[in-house]
Amino acid sequence: MEEAKIVATITLTTILFLFMININVSAGLPDEKIVVVTNNHTNYLSIRCFSFDDDGGDVKHLNAMGTFNITVKIRKFFPTSTMFNCSTNMGTFIAFKSSYQCVSHSEPCQWRFDENYTYRYNPVDKEWVLHEYNPNYESLSRGGVIKGYYVN
Repeated sequence: MEEAKIVATITLTTILFLFMININVSAGLPDEKIVVVTNNHTNYLSIRCFSFDDDGGDVKHLNAMGTFNITVKIRKFFPTSTMFNCSTNMGTFIAFKSSYQCVSHSEPCQWRFDENYTYRYNPVDKEWVLHEYNPNYESLSRGGVIKGYYVN
């Protein structure tokens, strides 16, 4: 009797696990997505981008309208939990998450940032959407907050 309960529990767990994978795969997310980040200010700005799966690396120092690309590898298990953050000395912003409309389009996700705001391109409406920076507190323990400067 006890053995039958164990087998039933394992079978049910396996079915639920396969169902969850099926739901995530059917979300239609690509394996990876390119995010283009552009300095929208008239002068030099610094930025550092990272995820909690992949430390994106060093601080990038971008001249006016300078860009760099991030290749985000979307998680196989729970792909909707994939996120990529960027930090400047003005604050942070989430450069990638699966709910952004650019994810399902063929072109890269695009961000612009300056000393006051960040802007994400919406490919459906074909316009730049303004976002305020998030405070820097969320990445203090990871070294995500940078000591960059901008020049007016």
